[in-house]
Amino acid sequence: MDEKKIILIKSFCLIVAMAIGFGQPSAEKEELVLHFGYGSNMSESYMRQYTPSLKYVMNAQLPNFEIQFRKYSNNMGGGISSIIEKPGGMIYGVMYYIPKKEMDELDILEDVPLGIYKRETFQVLGEDGKWYGADLYRVSEPKGPYEPAKKYLDLMISGATEHNINEDWLKKLKQMRAKYD
Repeated sequence: MDEKKIILIKSFCLIVAMAIGFGQPSAEKEELVLHFGYGSNMSESYMRQYTPSLKYVMNAQLPNFEIQFRKYSNNMGGGISSIIEKPGGMIYGVMYYIPKKEMDELDILEDVPLGIYKRETFQVLGEDGKWYGADLYRVSEPKGPYEPAKKYLDLMISGATEHNINEDWLKKLKQMRAKYD
């Protein structure tokens, strides 16, 4: 058999294998949720404690909202963030792919079953200029605002630094943190 026929047969077999999913993980294993983290969830090391299989996708932005510290956390010793509508506002964060099972477990950590936070899908703008439907958490019934928890701000700064998130936003977070020293 000549070399051209062998290449054609191999190419055909590869195309057929790809079409039937040979070597591909099952859909159940690949069920992923796209998550937009804007507060402590920007910190990959923090998130890995609860979602060890997460995969960083890219930085993203949520326009026409701002971050406010509208829930008091006894554990953190101060306010933790939520998003609040604000025309012209901008929230900077990161997108991760998280397996659905781990995301469901994160719902428990975020007090979704208790109605304290809710997980919703928002359109966020990826750094590639495309829009994505990504799940995020926000406070169900905002209170406060509260003075931000230092430990919480540290997680936000860590995540923003780790992912090279908007320099002006990082500067603002650091200034906010310096106020509480």
